[in-house]
Amino acid sequence: MTVPLPVAPLAAYLFLLFWSAVPFAPAEPVLLAGGAFAGTGGLVLPLAILAAATGSLASDLAKYALGRAAGPAVLRRIARRPAGARAVAWIESRLAVSGPMVIAPSYFVPFGVVASTIACGALRMRLRSVVLGSAVGALIWATVFVGLGHLGATVTGNPWFGFALAVPAALVVGLLVRRRVAPARTGEADPCVCGPTPLSREPERHEEACPLAT
Repeated sequence: MTVPLPVAPLAAYLFLLFWSAVPFAPAEPVLLAGGAFAGTGGLVLPLAILAAATGSLASDLAKYALGRAAGPAVLRRIARRPAGARAVAWIESRLAVSGPMVIAPSYFVPFGVVASTIACGALRMRLRSVVLGSAVGALIWATVFVGLGHLGATVTGNPWFGFALAVPAALVVGLLVRRRVAPARTGEADPCVCGPTPLSREPERHEEACPLAT
C-alpha cells in the first residue's frame, strides 16, 4: 500500500539530510519515519540512507571543528550529565587504541558520537582519519535506523503503523548494540603505554604524550 508523502520526495530527502546535520538533535525518529515511507514506496531506500548519512557526516565535521576550537570546555559541559560522563570516559579509554575509528561504534553510545568527534578535534587528529571513521559510523547508523523503519512499513503495509512498530524495535536494537560496544564498566581505561589523560581536564598533556594525537 502506497501512502502519499506529506511533502514532495525531494523535500523529504532534504529534510533527512538537514535534520541529520543538526548537531545534538535526536535524528533517529526522523530516520525511522523516512524508512517507513521508503517501505511503502514513497521514498527510495538507498537515497534515504545516503541523505541521512551525508547529513550526519556534516554534523560530525562541525563537532570536530568545535572540538578544535573549544574541545575541553565542551567536553566538561557534556560530562556534567551522568550519560555524558560515561560517554567521555568510554571515548577516553579507547582513543589511544582506536584513534578516530572510535567514532563508528560511538554512534550507538548515548552522547558517544558527540564526545568522540569533539575529542578528535581537541586532540587535533587528522581530518582524513576523522572523515573515514565518521563516514563508516554514519553509514551504519543510517542503514540501521532507516532500515528498521523500512522493515516496519513492509510488515504493516502502512508507514505510520510501520513507524510505530519500528520505534520499540529501534530501542531494543540500540540497547543490544550499546551493550556490545560499551559494557557497563565504561569508566575503566584500556591499557596504553601513552598513559591517557582525561580529555576534559588536561588535553595538552595527552596530545603531547600519545602519538595518536598527532
